[in-house]
Parts: sequence; structure tokens; C-alpha cells
Amino acid sequence: MIQLVAVAAVGAVGLYAYNSFRKHMDAINAEERRKAAAAATKPPKSAGDLEHDPETGVYRLKK
Repeated sequence: MIQLVAVAAVGAVGLYAYNSFRKHMDAINAEERRKAAAAATKPPKSAGDLEHDPETGVYRLKK
């Protein structure tokens, strides 16, 4: 009988841990979705403006 109680207790702790893990992962996924949506609405950052060198035909960053 004690083995049945021990297995039930381990099962209850395992179920609680699994549900807690799922809640935590759902919160992380929601945060990632919010960050992705915010990043999609922002224009991409530019590395800098380019200028064309007429002699060589090469584009370089403006100084």
C-alpha cells in the first residue's frame, strides 16, 4: 500500500512540475512573439549612407 501512495505522490509532483514548465514556456513564447511583432513594425537599421566615388565607381560610407 505504501508503494501506491509513493507512486501517487511522485506522479502528483511530476504533473505539477510539467504544468509549471508549460506555463513558463508559454510566457516565453508570448514574449518572443511580442518582440518579433515589434521588430517587424520598425524599419531596419541602416549601416550608414553611401556615397559614390566617380573615379573608381565604388560606393563607400560617407564620412
